[in-house]
Amino acid sequence: MNQPIKVSIIIPVYQVENYLERAVDSAIAQTLPEKEIILVDDGSDDASPQICDRYAQEYPDLIHVIHKENEGLGLARNTGVRAARGEFIAFLDSDDTVEPEMYEELYQKAVEQDDDIVMCDVKIIYVDENRTSTVSSYPREQIDLSDYIANGNNITYSVNKLFRRTIWEENQYEKMLFEDISLIPSLITRYPRIGYVPKPFYNYYRRANTISTSLVGNMVDIIQAFRNFIETSDQDYREEVIYCVAKQLYWNMMQSRVLFRADFIDLLKEYQKDFLLNPYLAKDGKTRSILDFLREEIIPDKIICVHFGRPLPTEFLEEIQETLPKTKLIDADERYFAQEQLPENVHQAWDAGYVSYVEEYCALKILCAEGGIVLTPDMHVQLNLKKLRLNRIFFGFENEEELTTGCFGAVKGHYVIQALLSTYEMDTIFNKAFLPLKDRLRDFLVLHFHLKVNGRKQLLKKEIQVYLPSVLAYDMKDGENCCKIGAYPVPDGYELISGPVLKMWSDRLLENWNLYKQELNRKPSVPAKAAPAKPAPAPGKVPPPDWYQKELDRRIQEVVDTYEHSTSWRITKPIRAIGNFLGR
Repeated sequence: MNQPIKVSIIIPVYQVENYLERAVDSAIAQTLPEKEIILVDDGSDDASPQICDRYAQEYPDLIHVIHKENEGLGLARNTGVRAARGEFIAFLDSDDTVEPEMYEELYQKAVEQDDDIVMCDVKIIYVDENRTSTVSSYPREQIDLSDYIANGNNITYSVNKLFRRTIWEENQYEKMLFEDISLIPSLITRYPRIGYVPKPFYNYYRRANTISTSLVGNMVDIIQAFRNFIETSDQDYREEVIYCVAKQLYWNMMQSRVLFRADFIDLLKEYQKDFLLNPYLAKDGKTRSILDFLREEIIPDKIICVHFGRPLPTEFLEEIQETLPKTKLIDADERYFAQEQLPENVHQAWDAGYVSYVEEYCALKILCAEGGIVLTPDMHVQLNLKKLRLNRIFFGFENEEELTTGCFGAVKGHYVIQALLSTYEMDTIFNKAFLPLKDRLRDFLVLHFHLKVNGRKQLLKKEIQVYLPSVLAYDMKDGENCCKIGAYPVPDGYELISGPVLKMWSDRLLENWNLYKQELNRKPSVPAKAAPAKPAPAPGKVPPPDWYQKELDRRIQEVVDTYEHSTSWRITKPIRAIGNFLGR
């Protein structure tokens, strides 16, 4: 290719054999002749590498292929940038497409106005819903940069923009999820010569179960992405940047990623001065509602694991790293405490070999000093554990009679944890008998907070949350589990559950079944008290002949829906009791 290259189109490729040809064909069809297409195969093990090579053979002067080990989208783009020869750089995701005129019109705009960045509108294609929506980037063709940062759309996208190549001599993507949010809006503030072509040239195919829509541990990268946006932007636009972040926080906290709400609260508190004093937020009542979270005290993002005389299992460490990658792990073995710091009865327990008793006391000690969530090494964690940080303190039942000590948490210095610690310093028969923490905790909550020992969810004194066994001990396949006991080997496809808990769930199933039958057998002689689907007949008027039957059917359906979506209904599908493991 002898003519100068105006635009280098970089397409990162990873496991997209079903969509890649469509994306590449749309790049080939661009009306701009002075272009190159760089396919960066990021270690795909499907047919994507072969598809890339076939295109390179068919279009040797147009398409270049780079094969590399898998490092993620951002680093694949960096690799493409280093190989690019064009005056401008464009990014196309391998499962999206672009309209034929996109790069020619964006390039012409850049040359006419001497722009560093030119953007267009985006058409979002909701694949699973079979609908489309066009998102305009800005209401006017001439960009007011302050207003665009504060109120514009598509600011975080890499793919709807054309970038002058010199920008990438000073910037690059990080290895993280949400690399776009981390970098692109910051570039907007630092390279203010920005053009805009108000046409929906970029076709973004939005699907369920993609990296950006799936809930995985690494999604906490979005917190660092927002932090990078704030810190690396031109500080002349800080108020606009903070407001832009606030709007994205609102959407994430209220709709998209509610599971990570505690992490977003941490970010709000980190920059609370900026958020509280922001003039844009002061005028936006809806977005300003996120500031209410600043008043909430949440559990610190820490996992406390005390283990004496044994290393932490490799599987446990790997699970923590994968599920909670940014969470601080306090790994406390016997070297963490000097024996002289322990109360006398704890010291005696140590000497007598009651290791678990000492571990439980030390876990309480760290929890009081640091705040966080205590986990024992035999627990398997789930991503749902994150939502427990929204409590100030929580515990959970292991069965109807006992509380679990495999997982519990509290804010730093909580008075309940302080009180529990003080019970170890008393000269009582319970301490002489080395009473386990689960018994001590149960009796303490019964005495001071009127805990009902029944295995049911309870909120004590509007603060102390006590969860079901399905939340902190066993996975009942109801979507609520945060961690579960994993001390025994379980065959694939099975879940560990104790006999008493299975009986408890069976009893609750029977309760729901009786309610179900009761509603089915209700007679239509008396209208239900609940608000009917249609207005009740006015007093003195004869109702339509079918009114009572319709009202009855509606009431029955409400109970059926509640029953069939309940935990008890789901676990009959089926749960295996592995009693022989628990009996060892």
